[in-house]
Amino acid sequence: MPSWTAVAFGALDLRGTELEEQGFELVVVPVHPASPVFLMGAGAEVWRTLVSADASGLDSDPEAEGILTTLEEMGVATRDPSHPARIEELGRPWLTSPLHELVYALIARVAAQHSIDVFFIKGPTLHAQGLRDREHSGDVDCWVRPGDDLRLAQAMREWGWTPLLSPFTGTGVTHSLTLAAGEWGCAIDVHTRYPGIDVDRGEAFDAVLAESEPRVFAGTVCATPRRAAHGIIAALHSVRPFIGTPAGEPHFEEAASVLVAAGPETVEMAERLNAVYALEAPLQRAFPDLDLAYPDARPPADWAWRLTGSAPHRHLRALRTVPLRQRPAVLGRLIWPSSEVLRAAGEEPSASWASRSLSRVRRVLSAAVTLARRP
Repeated sequence: MPSWTAVAFGALDLRGTELEEQGFELVVVPVHPASPVFLMGAGAEVWRTLVSADASGLDSDPEAEGILTTLEEMGVATRDPSHPARIEELGRPWLTSPLHELVYALIARVAAQHSIDVFFIKGPTLHAQGLRDREHSGDVDCWVRPGDDLRLAQAMREWGWTPLLSPFTGTGVTHSLTLAAGEWGCAIDVHTRYPGIDVDRGEAFDAVLAESEPRVFAGTVCATPRRAAHGIIAALHSVRPFIGTPAGEPHFEEAASVLVAAGPETVEMAERLNAVYALEAPLQRAFPDLDLAYPDARPPADWAWRLTGSAPHRHLRALRTVPLRQRPAVLGRLIWPSSEVLRAAGEEPSASWASRSLSRVRRVLSAAVTLARRP
């Protein structure tokens, strides 16, 4: 048995890509927080040998021994044959951006380290399933159970991502927590629900997870929704209100088109997730031969505040949906937001205490003036 093993939190063979033209043969994510490692020449050759599990000849090669020690320091090789991040197969990228593909693999590995169930939504998977024409997405969207968003965000801090907190973070009002990209250049949206789905957040997660299928990103098996569940998510993305603006005719047509592509199984999935209020019209257009009327459907809890254009009035309406025990803390964060919240809203990270305090006072005064008016 060879004494060395290839390990990684994601790895791609770059042969045949534009990056090969720059001299890079492999890109590997270390098993400890660090930037991706690009390998070429002798380093790439040795690492490929480790992946092939035929590394017995390397032990007696002095030059290879030095390379192996360097790879170990980089976090992409180990003497532990039972390492959980062992790599035994190396594939080429299937995403337009190899770096984005590595982010999928990294999130899955970090989530597994912290016992967090996660699946990935939207993005290139929709394209692969024939539910979207556009292939590339600028960020990575994943979905976890309520509460695990903050755990995953904390774990990803070590890898260079910064959570953009809001006064409503952790309350169920926000449907996702954005992690701003550092050196990786790819933001992450960590969802705990999806707007338009009106069942318990944990129940919704379990229902979509049960309708997931494996998909390989950078050598790592990840979970993504099957076509029917993913079609519901994509259709809801089209019809959800945005900053006070309701969905219009083009949005309903877009949603109906997605539902047709996903198939009639989406009807049962929409009913299971209680997404029929938001998708009633698109479902009727997609499947006119079916009797799809939902007279008892009620707007999801977030529809009212999503349809409110004014930020202070929108926040006030959203606050009413927060459990009573959480309202004082949320109200406090709305009136006097933390430095992290101000940075998420565009405040300069280097701003002084006086500047941040003045910004808070201005926000409070502006909100008070707006709330004094009719919404």
